[in-house]
Amino acid sequence: MIRILRALAQVALVVLVAACGSSNNNSSKASLRLVNATTAATLTLGLNGTAQFSNIPALSASGYATINPATYTVTVTSSSGSLTSSTQTFGLASAQTYSLLAYDRGGAVFTAFVTENETAPASAFGVLAMANLSPDSGPVDVYVVTPGASISGLSPTFQNVQNGAAAVATTLAAASYDIVATGVGNPSDVRFQASSVAVGSGQIESLALTSTPGGALVNGVFLIQGGAVRFAPATNARVRVVSALPTAGSSLVAATVGGIPLASVFSPNPGRYTLVAGGTSTYSISVSGTAVAGLPAATFTTGGDFTILVYGAAASPSVSVFTDNNQAPLSGQVSLRLVNAGTTVSGGLTMYVNGLQVASSVAYGAASPYSGVGVSSVATLQLIQAGGTPVNTPVSLSTPGAVYTVFVIDSTLTPYLIRDR
Repeated sequence: MIRILRALAQVALVVLVAACGSSNNNSSKASLRLVNATTAATLTLGLNGTAQFSNIPALSASGYATINPATYTVTVTSSSGSLTSSTQTFGLASAQTYSLLAYDRGGAVFTAFVTENETAPASAFGVLAMANLSPDSGPVDVYVVTPGASISGLSPTFQNVQNGAAAVATTLAAASYDIVATGVGNPSDVRFQASSVAVGSGQIESLALTSTPGGALVNGVFLIQGGAVRFAPATNARVRVVSALPTAGSSLVAATVGGIPLASVFSPNPGRYTLVAGGTSTYSISVSGTAVAGLPAATFTTGGDFTILVYGAAASPSVSVFTDNNQAPLSGQVSLRLVNAGTTVSGGLTMYVNGLQVASSVAYGAASPYSGVGVSSVATLQLIQAGGTPVNTPVSLSTPGAVYTVFVIDSTLTPYLIRDR
């Protein structure tokens, strides 16, 4: 039986994943290893204040250590202090084998205990277990297909896999498979891909999906129970283009990133996010077929979400590139930011929501940091510029965990509230 139990530790979400697996522990003691799935941090695991594993590099795993069965205060810290530590209490049982999976989200270490003591399947078959540990991706569909096969027209192998829900498993013929995770009900919204994943005879393998900086894409970690660990971090970024050019001209804005065309747009509607190769630094913009010169330097880092804003005059447009944070606020709030493409007044734009200031002095062509606010079925959004009359607009911010961008594209200060996740 595969289960996920959630608890909130002092500074990090703790997910306990009881997953199928074969034990490598034949004594009365427990066995434990640390799986460091962070992308850049070296980690140390402590039990009751004593380091059990020290300086385990990113995207690597320790060997198993034999531990006396007991209840421990378990801490996972980054050696450089770059991530906020995780602290929890967990009981290691006699003759049980565990992997502690550690990953990073929003500057903190998150952890998941995986137990590895289930009976192996029959020869010529393997078991693949699936757990969604990302609070940001939303529910996902997961397809397990023959290498190179299209997922078009297929039903997901794992459907509507929710963060924090019970993990699920399926028995497969021992072979290699491609694994593709998508947004629920949308096979074109690809969030994760892994090619030629071996499901071995008699093996039980767990795939955990973890958060990325942008929020929508996910990283993958494959754990063979009692055996090898394979890391499959995201390889893509997501980019969209938004036009804030004058609407009267109906100028078509087109863009490519690394040769991949983005969805073209007319002002004021944003394009959809498009997958591009992570780490790409080459891109192009055209307005009504004319290439825009002098583009600002940008790198679309792996796992990130990005917005390319085209604004100003259609004949001589300006371009800004913003890093988007579509990670869900964990507090039940909504998150929003302001993009000013409408006013050049000195002092920029300030924004209030229900009387709470959430953005201040946002310059022309710039974006504010994200702010969390309480949910509200009818919120009052107020925009203020120096020397002007405040503009009040009723908006709905009724979905906990949603992320919004408020685009201002002209001097009327009319806000365009776009839900980004």
